[in-house]
Amino acid sequence: MRPAIYILSTGTELSSGRSIDTNAPTIARALAERGFAIAGLGTLPDDRAILLREIQHVLERPEVGGLIMTGGLGPTDDDHTVEVLSELTGKPIIPEPNALRKLEIFARRFKRRFNQDSARRQVRALEGALVLENKTGLAPGILVDVALTDASGQSRSPFVAAMPGVPQEMLRMLDDVLLPELEKRYPDVGHARRTFHLYGVGESVFQGAFFGAARGHAASSEEEAAPITQDFDFSANFHWGITAGDGQLKVFFESDDASELEQLVAMVRNAYPLNYLERSAIDILHVEAQDYKWQIGAAESCTGGLIGKLLTDRPGSSTFFRGSLVTYSNTAKQRLLGVTEDTLQNQGAVSRECAQAMARGALSALECDYSVAVTGIAGPGGGTESKPVGTVFLACAHQGGEGEVHQLNLPLDRDRVRLYTAHLAVFHLLKFIHKVEGR
Repeated sequence: MRPAIYILSTGTELSSGRSIDTNAPTIARALAERGFAIAGLGTLPDDRAILLREIQHVLERPEVGGLIMTGGLGPTDDDHTVEVLSELTGKPIIPEPNALRKLEIFARRFKRRFNQDSARRQVRALEGALVLENKTGLAPGILVDVALTDASGQSRSPFVAAMPGVPQEMLRMLDDVLLPELEKRYPDVGHARRTFHLYGVGESVFQGAFFGAARGHAASSEEEAAPITQDFDFSANFHWGITAGDGQLKVFFESDDASELEQLVAMVRNAYPLNYLERSAIDILHVEAQDYKWQIGAAESCTGGLIGKLLTDRPGSSTFFRGSLVTYSNTAKQRLLGVTEDTLQNQGAVSRECAQAMARGALSALECDYSVAVTGIAGPGGGTESKPVGTVFLACAHQGGEGEVHQLNLPLDRDRVRLYTAHLAVFHLLKFIHKVEGR
C-alpha cells in the first residue's frame, strides 16, 4: 500500500490570499492518480519558526508517510526551506555542483541583470539528500528522509520532498524526477489500476448511471434507471475515483483483481462509446498528429485563442499545428475566413452555418488538412431565448470532404464556457480525424 502524503505550499503571498496556490491541487491529482493517499493540504507563510513547527507536527502523525512542499527555495532572505530541512534532519547545507555550474553560466551571460551573491542561495542542497534536478530553472529540489521515534519507541522515516514554488519549474520536476522516484520507492505491488477519460459527461451523471448513488447501490427513485453495475459483484478491494476537468472526467479504477478492472472498463466503453478515450484527447492528438503528419489549424471566436494554447503547450507542436485565427469580430470572420455577409446577417455569428464557414475558411487560410472552429456566447451577457449563454457551435472540416458540426449547451460561467469549449474542440477534432482516417 502506498503511503499517505501531506502537501504543503509555502509563501506569505499564498497564506495572505494575495496569490492563488495552483501547485497543491496539481500535486494532489498526480499522487491520487498513482494510488497515493492524500493526508492533507496546507499553506504556511515565509516564517522559519512556523515552518519548522508545523512540518514536525505533520510528520509526527502516524498515518503520514511523507510530505511534499513547494516554495522557499529562492534567492531572498525569506526563503527558508533549506534551513528548515537542515535543522529538521541535522544535515549540513552544501552547494549543489550542477546547479552551481548553471549559476556560473547564467552569471557570465547576464552580468548586468544578475546578482550572483544573492542567487547562490538558490543552488544549495543538504549533504546526503537526494537532489531533484531542476530542468527549467536554477534551484534544485531536495528529497530527504527524517528519522523519528514515537512515544512507544518505534522508529520510522517519513520523507520530505522540497520543490520550487514557480509552477513551471515545479511541474517539470514533479513529472520528470519526483514521481518516478516515489513510484520506485513505493511499488504498487498487488494492485492493478486503470485510468480513462470521458468527454462531455458530467460527474454526477456518470456516477449515477454507472454506480448509482454510491458504489453498487440501486437508483434512488423509480424514475431513475438502474445503474449499469447493479448486478456486478465487486471485490472487497475495489476502489474508484473521479477527477473532473474542463469538459472531461478522468476516472480511475483500482483493484487487486485485474480481470475485474478489464470487465468494468469494457462496460464503461460500451456505455459511452462516443465519449471514451484511454488518454486525454490532447495527449493522443499530440502524438498521432506527429506520427501521421497531419497538419491542423483552428478558427476561434469565443475561446479567444485557448484552442491554440492547448495545442501548443507541449514541445513538438510546431510539426503539426499551422496556427489559430482568432476572429472575434464579424469583420475578422469575413476578411480572414471568408464568412459571408449573408451568413452573418441571416443565421448569425453564433450558428451552425457560421461555424462551418469558419472551419472551411481555416482550411484555406492555414493550408491545413484538418481544422476545428468554434463560435458561441460565453456570457455573462449576449444570450437570447433561442441562444442562451453557453450556446456554442463547434465545426470540424477537412480537405475534400464533408465536415461536421456539434452544438454545445454549457450552462456555466464565462471562464468555464471558454475552457470547456477549448477542450471539447480538441476532443471532437480528434474523433473527427479518426472517423475520416478510418481509425
